[in-house]
Amino acid sequence: MILPYQKLIDAVFGKQPFVSANHPILKNQIQPATFDCRLADRVYRMSTSMVPQPDEKVADLIRRYCIYDFEIREGSVLEPNACYFIPMEEQFNLPEEFFAVFSPKSSTGRVDTFVRVLSNGSSHYDVVPRGYKGELYLEIIPLSFLIGIAPSLELTQFRLKSKDSFLTEEELRLAHAKYGVVYLSQGELLASDRVVLRNGGVQFHVDLSEREIVGFQAKNNPTDKIDLFRKDYYEVGDFWVPIQKPKSGELVLTPGHFYLLTTKERVKIPPVYAAEIVVYDVTAGELRTHYAGFFDPGFGGEEGTNIVLEVRARDVPFRIVDGQPICRMVFEKLLEYPEKIYGESIGSSYVGSGPSLSKHFKKGQW
Repeated sequence: MILPYQKLIDAVFGKQPFVSANHPILKNQIQPATFDCRLADRVYRMSTSMVPQPDEKVADLIRRYCIYDFEIREGSVLEPNACYFIPMEEQFNLPEEFFAVFSPKSSTGRVDTFVRVLSNGSSHYDVVPRGYKGELYLEIIPLSFLIGIAPSLELTQFRLKSKDSFLTEEELRLAHAKYGVVYLSQGELLASDRVVLRNGGVQFHVDLSEREIVGFQAKNNPTDKIDLFRKDYYEVGDFWVPIQKPKSGELVLTPGHFYLLTTKERVKIPPVYAAEIVVYDVTAGELRTHYAGFFDPGFGGEEGTNIVLEVRARDVPFRIVDGQPICRMVFEKLLEYPEKIYGESIGSSYVGSGPSLSKHFKKGQW
């Protein structure tokens, strides 16, 4: 099960903490069911992306494959399609009963920045095994934009889990009956027989018809960088092209391009659960539909929020049509009811509806 806010507080600030850091951990790093991790102060430009083998430490890979390194200062630039390793401020001292799973923060995924966590001796990204004791590293690959970073910037987050506790399809039906999980775009609760369940998750469908601007496409070769530590700062038109509602009801995605789209349905995460988008479902088509997968308890408020999808066509042009299945969300149980839930009252960034850009862009323009 996933540890909620108050149990994360115990695990981080207790006398035998599961997490330590080079600089004091701040309480606002702890969210309803996640912990926001910070960058340390050095960047290593790598010649290749990689994961360590069971007998390898990430520091050894850095010594072998690093091209150059530099100290992070506010505004330090990372270039598109280059691979960087950055040590994280936090380290783990996990007991055998707990493991951690990571996901990019929403603001990271929405600027097409691919981030994954590495740990010593683990050949899997974003999963830190039970009992792990040691350092954590972030692999960062900007894809569409030059990005600017800063010390202590938070780009990824983790959940602490004692075991997997995903809801079955029967439990999902009951959750929708009890709490209301899936809503129409107008905020009306979706009838139970119209909620599509597939492979243990809720299926969502792409919207290409219900608003005049159905999404955004990243511009090719913008001249400016995006400082990821800024908020409500950049002109939308400098980096994005709005996608008008297609008259044909279909859109062809081009390989190498990045899109922000949205679902027809809205979702509400009941406070007793957390949720996650399945990153790549091979049956959904030749596209990746999400980088940032975690949804905290309370996400969606009372009438649900549309899911914003970070979409890349994989190897060939791929047509999508209005109402096509586009992603799947799985739900998981919390150890207990969280003392803090997602929403504007705790400074959560994404509480509206429709295809929203990241918090770095001026809000009045989309």
